[in-house]
Order: sequence, then C-alpha cells, then structure tokens
Amino acid sequence: MRLGTPKAGFGGFGGVASTSPTLSYLTPPPDFSDIPLEVVVSFKSLLKKASATKEKALQEILAHEQNRSSGTDGPEESVLQAYVQLYPRLSIDDSARVRELSHQVLIQLLNSAKKRIAKHLPLFVGPWLAGTFDRDRRVSKAANEGLASFLQTKEKEEAFWKSVQTRALDYATASLKETPTSLSDERSTTKQDSDAKYYRVAGASICLTLNLLTKRELDSLKDGLAAYLEVDALWSLVKAEDPFVRRSFYQLIRSVLDKAPELLKPRLQQLGRALVADSFKATQSGSATDFVKALIALTRQYPQVWGTQQHPLQRLEKFVSSSSQGGSDEYWHALSELLSVVAEKLQSPPLDRVSAFLISIQKAISCRLGTSTGRHQAHALYAHVVTLYLPALVPNAEFVEDNISYLTRQFLHPKAEVSMPSIQQPEILAQVWQALVEHPESEVRKTAELQWQNIVEEFLSRVSNSLPEVSERYQASQLAVAAEGERWFSVLSKFSQTTSLHNFAASSSTSIIQCALDLLLRRNFKPFGCAAILQSAYRRCPDIYRDIDPTTTIFPAGENEQARALVTTPSLPYIISDLHETAGDRLEEIWRGLFAASAQIPDRATSISAVKALISIPSTFKFVQDLHEGQQFIVSVWSEFARSDASAPAWAQLAETSLDFNTLTAESIQTITTTIIGLLEDPSSRASALHALDLVLRHGPESSVTDDDLSVRLITALLALTEISDTAVAEKAKGLFQLLQHRPTETPPLSKILASQLHEAGPASLDVDTLVTQAVSAVQSKVLPAEHVFPSTVTWQTELAWFLDAPNPSLSLTSNMDGSYFLVQSSENAGKPSPGRDSRGRSSPARMALFTAKLLSSGVQLSSLPLEFQLELIYLLCVTNALAADQLALSQENRLWRNIRGQDTDDEIVEYTELASKEISNIVAASVNWRDLDMSGDSLVERLVNFMLDTARGFNVAAFYTAKALAALLQALVKAHGPLTRLEEWLTRLGLSRVTPDSTFVAAAILVGLNDALTSSKTIGTLCARLFSEIPGCSIGSPRTLPSLVLLNICMAVYDESQIPVEPRKQVLVLQQVTKWTDTPEEMDYRLAAETCKAITRIFPNVKEAYGPFWEKSIQYCLWLWGQAARDDTSNRLPYIYTSLKLMQALRSADEINDDLEDALAGTQKAESEGLIALLSVPHDTPATVPSQLVDALLSRAVTKLPNVRLDELSDVYQAVASPSRDIQRAAFGLLHRTIPAAQEEISVNVIIEKKPADLPAELLSLLLNAPSPDDYTDEELYQFPAPVRSYLLAWHLVFDAYSKASYRVRSDYTENLKKDDHIGPLLNFLADVLGHALARAIDLDKEGLTPEHVRSYSIDLADSEPAERDMNWLLVHLFYLVLKYVPGLFKSWYLDCSSKQTKVAIQSWMGRFFSPLIISDLLDEVSEWSANQGDLEGEADAEALEIKVNKPVREITASYPVDDDFATIQIVVPQSYPLDPVDVISVKRVAIKEEKWQSWLKGIKAVIMFGNCSLVDGLMAFRRNISLAVKDQEECAICYSIVAQDKSLPDKKCGTCNHYFHRYCLYKWFHNSGKNTCPLCRNPIDYLGSDTSRRKGGR
Repeated sequence: MRLGTPKAGFGGFGGVASTSPTLSYLTPPPDFSDIPLEVVVSFKSLLKKASATKEKALQEILAHEQNRSSGTDGPEESVLQAYVQLYPRLSIDDSARVRELSHQVLIQLLNSAKKRIAKHLPLFVGPWLAGTFDRDRRVSKAANEGLASFLQTKEKEEAFWKSVQTRALDYATASLKETPTSLSDERSTTKQDSDAKYYRVAGASICLTLNLLTKRELDSLKDGLAAYLEVDALWSLVKAEDPFVRRSFYQLIRSVLDKAPELLKPRLQQLGRALVADSFKATQSGSATDFVKALIALTRQYPQVWGTQQHPLQRLEKFVSSSSQGGSDEYWHALSELLSVVAEKLQSPPLDRVSAFLISIQKAISCRLGTSTGRHQAHALYAHVVTLYLPALVPNAEFVEDNISYLTRQFLHPKAEVSMPSIQQPEILAQVWQALVEHPESEVRKTAELQWQNIVEEFLSRVSNSLPEVSERYQASQLAVAAEGERWFSVLSKFSQTTSLHNFAASSSTSIIQCALDLLLRRNFKPFGCAAILQSAYRRCPDIYRDIDPTTTIFPAGENEQARALVTTPSLPYIISDLHETAGDRLEEIWRGLFAASAQIPDRATSISAVKALISIPSTFKFVQDLHEGQQFIVSVWSEFARSDASAPAWAQLAETSLDFNTLTAESIQTITTTIIGLLEDPSSRASALHALDLVLRHGPESSVTDDDLSVRLITALLALTEISDTAVAEKAKGLFQLLQHRPTETPPLSKILASQLHEAGPASLDVDTLVTQAVSAVQSKVLPAEHVFPSTVTWQTELAWFLDAPNPSLSLTSNMDGSYFLVQSSENAGKPSPGRDSRGRSSPARMALFTAKLLSSGVQLSSLPLEFQLELIYLLCVTNALAADQLALSQENRLWRNIRGQDTDDEIVEYTELASKEISNIVAASVNWRDLDMSGDSLVERLVNFMLDTARGFNVAAFYTAKALAALLQALVKAHGPLTRLEEWLTRLGLSRVTPDSTFVAAAILVGLNDALTSSKTIGTLCARLFSEIPGCSIGSPRTLPSLVLLNICMAVYDESQIPVEPRKQVLVLQQVTKWTDTPEEMDYRLAAETCKAITRIFPNVKEAYGPFWEKSIQYCLWLWGQAARDDTSNRLPYIYTSLKLMQALRSADEINDDLEDALAGTQKAESEGLIALLSVPHDTPATVPSQLVDALLSRAVTKLPNVRLDELSDVYQAVASPSRDIQRAAFGLLHRTIPAAQEEISVNVIIEKKPADLPAELLSLLLNAPSPDDYTDEELYQFPAPVRSYLLAWHLVFDAYSKASYRVRSDYTENLKKDDHIGPLLNFLADVLGHALARAIDLDKEGLTPEHVRSYSIDLADSEPAERDMNWLLVHLFYLVLKYVPGLFKSWYLDCSSKQTKVAIQSWMGRFFSPLIISDLLDEVSEWSANQGDLEGEADAEALEIKVNKPVREITASYPVDDDFATIQIVVPQSYPLDPVDVISVKRVAIKEEKWQSWLKGIKAVIMFGNCSLVDGLMAFRRNISLAVKDQEECAICYSIVAQDKSLPDKKCGTCNHYFHRYCLYKWFHNSGKNTCPLCRNPIDYLGSDTSRRKGGR
C-alpha cells in the first residue's frame, strides 16, 4: 500500500503530499510571511550559521508551541509548513543540542497539530527516523521518545513502519547521494566539520537501511534496496575515516548477503573491489572485526571475489600484521573462522605463503595486545594456521625452526630482546608439535624430533652452566632455571597427555630429571634451581618421576651426610615439599634425620628456616609433637619471635607455620603464652609480643589459655595496653581482648581482676575507666552479679585509715564544720607503710571510690545489692568524698591522690566529688518518707544516719570525717524534703541539750546539717544557753574551753544576727571573759585566737551598745595578731587572720555604735592601716589554697578601703606586687596605683628646688629585673597568666603610672632610668613572643574584642572577671600603648636593634593598624594641653608663649612665636607610622633669623624630637627657647622703630658713640636720603658702616 492511499499513515494521518526532503545547504528558505510575529524572528534565526543562535531560536519556538498547546487550535499552518521544510537541515546540524531540540520541536508540533500534519509527513519522516540512529545519545533519545509516544502498541508500530518504509528508504538513498560540499558551505565550514556532517548523514542512512532490511518484509523493499546499492558513494565508504560508518557498511553487506545475496550478484566486481582490494588498503581501526565478519559472509557466498592472482593469505598478511586495530577479542575468533572458510572454499597456499602469514601473526602478537585473552587468542590462531595448512604441505627444517621451534624457545626461555610475547598456555605448543609429529611425511617427523632434541639439549646446557653460589648473580641464575623448569614440565605434561607426543615427554623428562639430580649431588645441593626442577617434574609428571625415584638417591638408607648438606641450602624446601608422597615408609626416618641436622645448623636464621620447611610437610605434625627436642626448638623460636621486631621474618614464619600445621602440644602453647604475657609488660617488646599473641589467639584462643591464673594475667595485661598512648598498640590489644571475650570458660576471670586491681594500687594497675567499662559490661551481660564487681568495703576502710590524719586547721575557713577542725586528735600513721599508687597517683581508696562512683553512675543499680553492703558503700563514698574535698581545697600532695597540681588530677577529683554527691542525692531523693521517720527504722537512710552517729563519737579523725559526711547528708535531706516532723523528739533522744565531750562532733554535725530547721528547737536553745553559761567559767588552759567555744560558735551560726536565744547580759559576760583572755595573748594558741575573734564577731551585733574596755581590747588583740602573723606557720595563722579581719570589718561597718567603740576605732586607725599593710608582706606558700585565697581576698578588700596613704609609707608594699597571691597583687597594685601618680607633683617640685634628677623607686625597678620568658612556661601555663608574669606586667604599669602625672623634665629622668639598665627590651621581647609577633601571627584586637578603650586603659578589677588569657592580652596591649605614649624613643631603639625581620614587619603593621592613630591623637591632645599652660614652665619666664594650632585630621601642628609685629612660624607634621618614622619640621615663615641659622634650628628641633624620647613638646620648647634667646634684649631700630626690618633681619649695626643699634637696610636708606654718613641720633660719623663701600671704591 502506497503512502498516498486513504488508509496510509499513523494515528489517523490521511493522504500526504509528494514533496521530498532535501539536506543541501542550497535549499531555498521557506516563506516566513505568514509566520506569527511572536516567532517570526526565531524562524529566521534558524537560517543563521551560528549553532548558538539556532539553539536559542528552537528553544523559543518550543516554548511558544508549548504555551499554545493548551488551546484547541494547535499550531498555525504557516508554522507547520515552514518548520517541516527547515527540519531536515536542522536534524543534521553540527550541534548536537540543535539536533536534539529540532526533534523536540517536531514532536511538540505532532502532538499539537494531530492529523493536520499528516500531509507534511514526506518532508520529515525520513530525517525523523534517521535521527533515531544519531550517535549522540541525547539526540537519538529525543527522536526515539517522540516515536514511542505515538507507537504505543505493536500493531501501530507495524502499521507505521509498513507505511513509511518506502519513504524512509528513498530518504536514505537520497541522503547517501549527498556530498560534503552539498551538505556544508565550504566557504564557512572547515573540512573537519563538513566531513563529520557527511559521515553523520551517511552513517544514519546506512543504519536506517539496515534497520529496514532486518525488521521489514524484503519483497516490498527489493527495488529500493537495489537502487540503494547502485549509489556509487556507498562503495566508497570502505575508505571512510569514520569507523562507525565503516562498521555500519560492513554490517549492511553481511545483512544483504544473508537475506538477499542476489541483489549483490550484479555488483560482485564492485563488491570485490571494495572489500577485497580497497578495504585492505584503508585503515580498519575500530571496524576490523566487522570487516572480517563481512569477508566470512562474502567468502561463503561468493568465494570467487578473491580472484586468482593472489591467495587470500597473501592479501590478509598486511591486514593481520596490524593486529586487531582496536577491535575486541572477538576479532581473533572471526579471523580464525575466515581462514577455515578460505581453506574450505579455496585451494591450499604454498609453504612460503603460510610461513609469511605466520610471520604476520607474529608481528600482530608483537604489537603488545591490550588483554591477555587477546594474546592467547592470537597464539591460538597461530596454532590454528599450522594445524590447518601443515598436513597438506611438506615443511622443511627452516620452516620448523622459524615458525615452531622459535615459538617454543620463546615460551620455554623468553628473551627480553625479542618483541613478541611468549604464549600463555602450553596447549598451543602441544597442538603445533602434534601437527608435526603426526605429519604423514617421515622426513617431517624426523625434522621435528631433531628440532625438539636441540631444544632439550639447550635447556640441559643452561642448567649445567647455571652460576655457582660464589657468583653475584647466583640467585637470579637459579631462579631463572627454576622458572624455566616449571615451564618445561608444564609443556611436557601436555605432551604426555597426547599419545603421539608421549615418547617426547618421557625421554625429555628423564634427561632433565637426571641432569638436575646429578648436578644437585655434585654441587652439594647448592643449585636450588635444579631442586625446583625436580619439584616441577613430580607435580607435573608424577608417573615419570616415580620411575626414576630421585628420593632414594637423595636420601640413601643409613646415610645422613647428604641430609646435613641439604638443610643448609635453599634447595631444602623444593626437595621436601612432596616428601610425604615420595618417601613412602621412610618418611619418619628421613624427617627425623633432617630435623636433627637442621637443629644443629650454627646460623640461627638458617636453622629456623630449615625447621620451618620441615614442619610444613603435610602429615608430619605427629612427628613434631612426639619429638621433645622439636617442641623445645619451636618454643625457643617463639620466645625469640615475641622479643624481636618486624625485621626477623624467619622467626615469624616458623611461628605461624607451627600453628598452621598443628605442630605444638598444649603444654608448649601454654609456655609460649606465659612468655608472651611477661613480655607485654616491657615497652621495648610490647609490639612484637602483641603480634605473637595475635597469632596464638587467632589460631585457637580456647587452647592457648586454659589456666585461670594465666587467663587473669593475660586479660589484665591486654586491658593495660588498651590504655597506652600508642594508638596502634592499644587498638591491637583491644582486638585481642575482644577475641578472648568470646572464649568459652567456666569461671569468668573478671571478678579476680577487679578485686586485685582495686584492692592493690601500683604503677601497672589498670585505669579506673577500663575497670568500669569491663564491670558494666559484665553486669549487663549477666556474666557477673552486681555484688561481685564492687570493691570490698573491709579493704576499702582498712586502706582509708592510712589517710585519716588530723586535718589542716585552715580548712575551718572552707568547711561548714567550722572550728571542729581544731578539735581533731591526730592518729599514729608513722609505722604504716606508704600506700601504693597507680600510674596517675591514685591511692587504693581513691581508685575504689572513683570506681564505685562511676559504676553507680553507669547504670548499675545500688538497690541490686544487699542492704548492709549498700550502707557500707555509701558511708565509704561519703567519707572519701569529704577527704577528697579537703585535699582539693588545700592542693595537698600525697593524700588520696599523689599530685593535685595537674589539671587532669584536679578535674578528676572534682568529677569524683560530683559523682559521689549525685549518688547521695539519688538516695536522698528516694527517701520520700524522710519527714515521717523516727530515725529508728531499717530504711537505708535511717540505718546510715544512725551508723554515722555512732561512728562520729570521740575526737579521732574517723569520727570527725564521719561527722562532716553526716552534716552533708542531713543538709541534703532537709533541702529535699524538709525537717523531720518529730525532730524535737529525736534531738531529745540524742541528748543534745547537754553535750558530752565525746559527742561534740555529733552535736556539731547535727547543728550544721539541720541548721535553720533548729532555730525553733527548745533542745538547741537549751544547748546554746548552757554553752553561754559555761564560757565565763573557762580559762585559757582548760581542756574544755576550746570545745565549748567551738560548739558555741557553731550553735550561734544556727541563728540570725540579734536572734540568739540568750539574754544580752550573758552575752556580755562571755564577751568580757574572752576579751580578758586577750590580756595575755601569747598564752592563747592559734585555735583559741580564731575562735575568740569569731565569738566576738557573732556576739557583737547583740551587744554593740554596751560600754566597756572590751572593744579596745578586741581591736588591740586583732592588731597584735596581725603583727604575730609573720612568725606563725601558714596553716596556723590563716584562721585567726581571717576571723580578726572579719571582726574588724564588723566593727568598722556597724551602725549606732557607742562612744567607747568609736573612740577605740579612731585611736587605732593609723595602727590598723600599718597592720593591714604589714599583712600584705607576710610570706605566702605555694601553691595557693582555698583558705589562703579567702584570707587574701578579705585582706585585699580591707586594704582597698584604706584612706590617705602616702607613698613613703609603702616601701614594703612593692614586694607584695610580686606575691604569688593574685589578691595580694591586686591589693598592693591598687595602693601603689593610687599613690604613685599623686606623689608626682611633689617630686616635680623637689626636682626644681633641689636641682637633682628624679629617679624611679628602686623597689619598683627591682621588680623589673626578673623579666619572664615564654620559654619558661608551656602554652597552657602561660594562658593561665602565671602570678610572676602578672606581677612583672603590673610593675610596668606602675612605672607608667609615675609617667602619667610627672612633668616633662621628670619623665626624661625616668626614661634615663629605664634606658640605663635596658629595662624596656625584655618587656618588648616578651610582648612580641606572647602576642604572636615573633611568629608573624599578631593578635587581632578586633577579633579579640579589645576596643580603643581597652588599649588606652586597664582595670585590674574588671580584668579579674575576664578569662586569664584575655586578662594577660589586655594588659600587654595596654602596656604597649603606654610604651608608645611615654617612651617612644626607647621603643624605636629596640625596634631598630631587633634582629628578626619577621617580628619587625609584624610589629610595624600591627602598631600602624591599632596604636598609631591613638598615639598620634593623644600626642596632639598633649600638645594642645601644653599649649594652654606653656607659660608656667620653668626656665623661660621671659619668653613669649607660642601660638599653637593643632590640626588632627592631617596630623599637623603649627607653632608661631611673636617677633615685633610679625610671627616666626614652623609646622610639625606627624607621620602615620609614628614613632617609627620621624616627624617633619617645615619652615612656614622665617622672621628676624638668618637663613642658615633658621635651617639649623629646624634640623635641631627634629633631632630633639627624634632623639629626645620622640616628644613633640620637647621640640616646641626647643623652638621657643631658640627664638626667644635670639630676640632677647633686642631694642628697636631708631630709624624704623621696629625690631625686624623689611629683610627679616634684626638691628645689628651699632653706633660707637651713642651705642644704639640700627638695621643695615635702614642705615643705608638713611645715608642715601640724608647724604651723610652720620648717626641719626647723635650725628657722629659711623666710620665702619661703609667698609664694604670703601672696598668697592678701592677696587675701582
């Protein structure tokens, strides 16, 4: 059915026009007159040459049509007509994107226009279908998707192709007739682009035709195909440069030959020329496989096309020698098939042609084919050619030599200089030799035998001539022989499988084996290549080997000499590798002889290697296990291996082999494991021991560790290794531990490990975290019950007793137990041994406590333990927590933790106290019925409190810390739930109304623990009244005095001020009694002193209106204590210093005091100031403790409030700036910071009066001598702003405080002080190091948040609230600012002397960015301030004031000095990088001064500024001094009545008679006008005034 019939088309398309598409660029454009305006420009753009323009136009057209698709009309007819005419050219455009868009636009038009586009089908169906074969995937996908959207069913697809196949074939034929010049305009297109388009069109044409040929009915296409094959351009495509086109052409020819060969018969000559002639001349790169397949089809159908002039092999030679030309491995299969077809269809070639063809294959193989499969297939083709043509020929010796022996030699003995790779499979050699041996001609067979014998003899010669052991190339020579022997027997094994070649194999094998054996024996087994030959012979040809039986020859019965020679050579592994199969019944005899010989080898490595080879023999493990000497040898090697490193491979190989071949007995494995465990503790052998242990455990963990004690040791050692810093070793140990965890055991060793590790501490003890992890894992996996993982409370309490010493009395300041610390009686620990400690300094109690706390916080429930065990654990946790808190407060060493100064230890103690407190809080939270308890039940809390009450009795250390823990527990209970409902009943039952000495700590614990809850208690009120009644009857020496006073102070702390339930009269009696004790202060010890001051302080608010001498006594006693402080130990003096300072603070701050107290305070004010200042100089211990910090902070606040302190009273305070206490530093600095600037005015006056230079205080300069160095501190230490660094920097701040209010003259003197001993250098060096200038990474003030206000000022109080590092940086930045402000000259000198260019560059840029603008601004402000007060400066009373103008934006100072009615003016310009760059001094107006002197003044002013500490004021003063001296006592000229003449000169001509001065200019003018040479005043001649005129006259 033709396309024009009514039923033609698809999707309802009806009849179509007969117009055909054209691809030529000369095709006239369509009519665009009716195209809508929206897209007319786009359509016209499709005619442009630029692909980008066409791409954009197509996108616009596509968008336009997509927007119209929502309507019902579809595209305009003009659009359809224009586009289908443009579409064929667009579909073959050079740009893939244009081609893709052209198909997308077409599909959009098809969807929109529906049936209306059917009449245009002939114009676009051909290009459309051809587009589905475009090589660009995106283009072909666009065309195919459009086609698939219409052909949704198989029926529609069949109908469509049937209707368009003729049109499509016509298009293919027409497009094939196009040429590059018709498709592209050569004037604007390169040849490369035009050829590419042509090949794209030709390739699509062939693919379209091929598709029609393979999928459609052939009958309807025969005419069209015939026409297609008549196109001459088709047959020229065999020479196309595009491989895709060539492949498509060959596929088309194959398809036509397969389906319609008769179509090619009329064109056989043309076909033959194309495939048999032209194709061989052109490159077939990328198309060789398809070309060969086409030749196969052609030869099968029409063999005559090859002609008779040349045999096909001759035509194929050049082609084959080019290898596969990029083709796949299928190429060689196809070529093999072609040769078979040629041999079948055509006559056999002569011998020389076959030989030449084989050479061409060799050349192809020499091309180094890409894959090993390709090389193998090429060699298979070679064999195929031989077997295919050889039977019909009579090859001579030369043929065999060149084509078969050559190939054999290259396989057996490859030569590097031969380019052809050797064959990979020996089967190929078997094929070619089989063809020779089975040849019908006897001469050929004889030639084969001779050639093979030559090859064998060549190999035997190489074996015999292999290099001896003394040669440098011995190893390489023997390895080459071994490799060649392996290849030989791989060939001979194939030969032996072929009947015709079996004799070859047998005779050759016998010769080779006998030669190798003889050489081995003759050379004492040194040529191991021969041993390898014997190994290959047995494994490849066992039957032949057994017939010869070399084993008997090597190991003769009753002879061990050869065995001793063999074990020392490399031949041993080859000889014995198959001994278990070749030795038969003599295996054990031979093995034992070899082992004995191996063990006796002097060289250890050689001996080990020999034994390793022997135990590797299968079926001999029983021999090793039964041989005692063998077990000893292997165990010793294991021991050496576990101590060695990776450089001992022989030891490692034997160790691994002994496990692989099961040669070790259980006893030997246990011995090895024990040795390894011992070595794990030695860092030097740790890694190698782990490697050895890894081998043992991975081979069989259940057999390696069978003893429980050994298991405990091993697991402990592995857990210890998981903690070390070496990551590799730790990870290895962790893996081995996990491997052991999966080992089935009857009794888990973890319980023993935990007990031993917790109860005994030592350097090798496991870390607590490791133990916690294992314990939690064991409990969660139910390997152990929870009770078994906790430490023994008995051991814990026993070990804790060592640390129960009398606490430091200064702790009374930090604990709520107050003065109870004074009552503790020390225990005797002198005879006890020092406690053991782990590697981190933890004692055994610390480890147990930390372990328990972490275990409970990790999810192990306390409630899962027996109640009594719970009580004991919590009690010990609380007591240990109290001890740890005291150690932390004092920074004590050798307590629960050895060294508390390290940050890690400090953090760990804090962590423990938090965990313990949290666990106690959990217990408290669980005691929800606390308020209803009567404290006599069996709950955990009741039992715990009662246990603590019993234990807290007495004055021993354990009782005290139990009381302290009890107080903390009661506080937590009251805070969480409130006080007991029956509290009064419980207190009465405890007998607290009358406390006995034995129950002092119990009472203190309850008073402290319940505190506010006791304010309404009658029992406690009675106790308080009783204590007030006891004190008046106590004396200093009474043993009851101190306990009563301590308990009274704790009892008073329960109540608020003025709420003590005791009448004031009794309180006054107590006050009188305790102040009476102060009459003899030397009899009161530090404890009573502290408690006395404390008692007075707490009683004072209730009796402050009482009159009496006790107020003055109290004050005098405080002053006496302050004077005594320097003579007492730190721990003793801190309590009474603190309480006395508190007492004085209370007395000073009280309101409405009586006259006695007021008079006492007024009379002791000066003494109080002196006492407080003296306290600043009291020595301090390091490191600082919490009690000392409390005292220092209180003292600092007291000193800060001292009024009217003079600098001369503070000579001892300077050293306090260097105190290790930061609070003392702050106090001392605050005093000096206030007084030093205030004293500068007096110092300036004294300098003028006494005319002596001023000096900085020697005490202050001494603080600058010990300049810190960053090398003395680690980065972490330096970031904490150490006290020595802080004191040094604060001392510098005090130096500049002196500068701040000093006069300019005094400042110069101070600068000389600093310059004399070069104090500024160390400061700036330290600053450059710390702030990063030395590393060219200076601190960025903006990022650090340091504003200009921070740069200009420093507040020590604000800085203390900042992080330490920021505090230090702030102070350093401020000091750098002060250096630039007050001593810029010294800074500049340091800068110029600095040897580090990197530092100088960093300093300069940093200073210019952050400091110079501030310094310049301050400098100009200073000049303005000086300008307002310059008349008051000393030494220049007669000088006029300078008129100064300061211009800050341009950094200029203009200074003018009045001279007569004019001004002498200069200008000083400050550079941006001041003070590094000098200022410029510029002349503005010179008056009354000669030019030479004026210029020298300008230079002098600049020098004064540059070398005089860079002070602009000094320069201005120098200018004023110079000009004032120059015009001083100058009288007016009697002629002009002015001091300054018109020429800016002064009166310098004097009359000798009247002594008046005149201007030279004025005199000359007077002489000229008067005509006389006389004085204008006295009329007397002035002879010398005309001397120059006389000289001129004399010269005439």
